[in-house]
Amino acid sequence: MLSDSTGKDARANIFNANTLSNVSLRGVKRRSLVLSGAKELLRLPRASPSQRLRRIATPCGLAMTCNGNKCVCISFLFFFLFTLFCSDLSYSANVFKYHQVAMGTVVEITLIGNDEEAAKKAALQAFQEIRRIEHLMSPWIESSDVSRINRSAGNDGVRVSPETVEVLKRAQEVSKLSEGGFDITVAPLVQLWRKARERGMPPEMEQVKEILNLVNFRNLKTHYGGKVLLKKKGMAIDLGGIAKGYAVDKAFELLRDLGYKNLIVNAGGDLRVGGSKPEGPWSIGIQHPRDPEKIMARISVSDTAVATSGDYEKFFIHQGKRYHHILNPRNGFPAEKCQSVTVLHNEGATADALATAIFVLGPEKGFLLCQRLEGVTCLIVDKEGNITLSPGLKGRIFSVP
Repeated sequence: MLSDSTGKDARANIFNANTLSNVSLRGVKRRSLVLSGAKELLRLPRASPSQRLRRIATPCGLAMTCNGNKCVCISFLFFFLFTLFCSDLSYSANVFKYHQVAMGTVVEITLIGNDEEAAKKAALQAFQEIRRIEHLMSPWIESSDVSRINRSAGNDGVRVSPETVEVLKRAQEVSKLSEGGFDITVAPLVQLWRKARERGMPPEMEQVKEILNLVNFRNLKTHYGGKVLLKKKGMAIDLGGIAKGYAVDKAFELLRDLGYKNLIVNAGGDLRVGGSKPEGPWSIGIQHPRDPEKIMARISVSDTAVATSGDYEKFFIHQGKRYHHILNPRNGFPAEKCQSVTVLHNEGATADALATAIFVLGPEKGFLLCQRLEGVTCLIVDKEGNITLSPGLKGRIFSVP
C-alpha cells in the first residue's frame, strides 16, 4: 500500500540528459558502483517459449543458452531499459542466469548461490509463477480473468481470482492518487492506437473522442466475493501497466522463500533486486531515451523494485511528430511531457503503475506525486531532455561519460 508523505523536502536536482556526463554528483563512491569486467550493451535475441533452459558458465558473467545444437551467447548485461554490470571473474562462477519468454517479453532471472542444479530448479519455478500470473491477467488469453471481465462489460460482471482483484484494487489506488493519470480502462484506446501504429498514421480525432467515453476508472467496480463489473458495454481493461510488475513481485517472493537472498528478477525492464554482491550493491544502467546504444546514468540499488516508462519502445513518426504507446486517459492521445520516467519502490507492481502515472502527469505534477508518497523515488526526463531527480537518489546515482 502507498502512504502519503506530504510535507517532506521536495527539492529536486534538475539537469539535462545530454549534458549528464558533465554533472558532478557529490557523495557517489564510484569504486562501489563501477564493477570490473563490465561489457558494452548487447541486444538479446528473442528466446522461443519452448526453449530448453540450460546454462554454461563462461568468463565475466556471460552465459550460453542452448537449444539442441545451437547456442547463443548472452551477456550478463541486462537488456531493454537497463544494463546490469557484472563483477570480477573470481565470483562469476556463483552467478546463475536464466531467461525465458513470458508476458510478451524476455524474463531474466539472476541468482547468486553455490548449487547450480538447485538454482536451475528455482528459476524454473519462478518462470512458472510468472506464466501463472500471465494466464490470469493477459488480455490475449481467452480464458484469463481480464478477458472474462472485458467480455462481461455492461452486464452483471464476473467473479475472478483474489490475485486479480488485488491487482485491480492497486491499480485503482494509483488511479485515484494520480487523478486518472493511470487508468486501466484505457484498453479501447490502446487497441485504437495499436492499429494506428501498424498504419503509421494517428487516428482521427472523432474516433478518439468516441472511445474516450468508455475510459473512466470510476466505472470499474470490485465487489465483495471477487465480483468485478465494468459499467458500460464496450469498456475493457488492460493491465499492461501493472501486471508485469506484479508478476515480478510474485516470482521474486517465491525465490526468496526458496532461500535466495541475492537475486534479480527482470521482465523486460520491470525488475526487482534483492540483496547485493559481495563487493556491494547491484548497479543498473538507465537507457538514454533518445540514444538506444547509450546508458544515461547508473543507480546503485539493493532490495528494491525499479520500473521505467519511456516513449522510445513502441512508437511511430508521422509528419515529424512522435506517437508512442503511453496514452493520456484524459485526451486519448500519447502523453507529451516526458521522454522517460524511472521509479523505485519496494514493490514492482507499484513502481510499474507509478512510472506510467508520472509519465502521463508530466515532470511537475508527476514529481509532486512522487514526493508525496512514502518510499518512492523517481528520475524524470522531460520532453526537452531535462532531468528531475528525487533527493532520495542523491549519492546513489552517477553519470555515464
